[in-house]
Amino acid sequence: MSRWARALTSHKFQIGNRLFNEGVLLPKAPTFDELKDFTLKSYVKLLQYLTHIYKIVPFCEIPRKNIPYLILRHDIDISLAAALKMAWIERNLGVRSTYFVLFSGKSYNVLEGENVNILRQISKLGHEIGLHYHVSQYRSYGRDVKKTLKMEIQLLEHLLGRKVYSIARHGPWDRDPFATIKQYINANHPRFRRNVFVHDSARAWTPLQGLLKALNDPPRRVQLLTHPENWQEEKISREALLERFFQDAEKKNKAHKRQLKKIWQTDPSVIEYEAFIEKGEFTQIHNQKIKSNPKMQSKLKRSLNYYGKIFRWYMINTSFGWNIHRLREIVQSKFGPTP
Repeated sequence: MSRWARALTSHKFQIGNRLFNEGVLLPKAPTFDELKDFTLKSYVKLLQYLTHIYKIVPFCEIPRKNIPYLILRHDIDISLAAALKMAWIERNLGVRSTYFVLFSGKSYNVLEGENVNILRQISKLGHEIGLHYHVSQYRSYGRDVKKTLKMEIQLLEHLLGRKVYSIARHGPWDRDPFATIKQYINANHPRFRRNVFVHDSARAWTPLQGLLKALNDPPRRVQLLTHPENWQEEKISREALLERFFQDAEKKNKAHKRQLKKIWQTDPSVIEYEAFIEKGEFTQIHNQKIKSNPKMQSKLKRSLNYYGKIFRWYMINTSFGWNIHRLREIVQSKFGPTP
């Protein structure tokens, strides 16, 4: 077989700077200059290129056949809204991926109705929702970390109405107590470390040589991790993006503050209370002698008499009562009369 014949039957071959897959000319790969800007346009270009080389799958659908595949994963550390935008982009490109949601993060509250709705939308778009667990937070609770993991998974399943198959640790890969867990697919499992793993944490492609290899000499197995909040419509610096997130958080806090103030200003009980304080009527209540209710007093007395009779009958007519009486006599004989 000639060199060209072998190349045509292989997974990929290259002529000049153009890559072919099974004889089909692939779209141009995005340049590193494009990818380091982290624009959604460059992300679309990256996916269009990768879909011609790999079968792109979420963790729950890793192929058993010996075919080239890429596991596409997203850790939602800061913005669920950015995750939903990315999920729609992937849906329009025919791509499905895994989105890992963090319960113990400080940037969003999973349990808010709006955020639960976003997760359900991402799930309905065909993507997998997994748990992004935070080991150091689990340990700070002072409870069994395995039980905490199980409870978070059960809560996520309850909110989504779907089973959770995959989990991924938030933070470094080292010292992961769930790395080899059997009940779930762990993105940190040692078998996935044998694949090329590339991520964009803090908007820095790591390892850089892994990204370049995926673009220029694609391996057969890749795990690609992106953080949705890193990718924006326009080119923006890392510092400016961080400032944008905190400005958005400040807007939400101010809106919540206005809502609370409105409640306080319109709540009838608060209005009545403030009017009461302004009149100074609380001093009259303080100095006023509280009169007892004769009817309530009489009812309480009858109840006490009734239950007192039952207790006396029980102590006289049952063996338990006589045993208590006998025990009292023994104590008195040894230690003297009880007061």
